[in-house]
Amino acid sequence: MTHYSLVSMMLQKVILAAMIVVLFSFSVRSQTFCKGTCREFPDCDAHCKFIGYETGKCIISKCCCSVVSL
Repeated sequence: MTHYSLVSMMLQKVILAAMIVVLFSFSVRSQTFCKGTCREFPDCDAHCKFIGYETGKCIISKCCCSVVSL
C-alpha cells in the first residue's frame, strides 16, 4: 500500500507543477503588431524600438513588433 501512496503523492506534485507552468505561461503574453514588410524596415528591431515596442523581428517577410506584458 505504501508504494501506491508514494506514487500518488508524486503524481499529485507533478500535476501541480504542470498546472503552475501552464498558468505562468498564460500570464506572460506578447502583444504583436506587424507594421509592414521587412523590405520597408530592414532593421526591424530598431524600427520597433523607435516607435515604442520592446522588440521587432521579421516573421515571414513582415516586420512584427511586440510588447511583453505580465
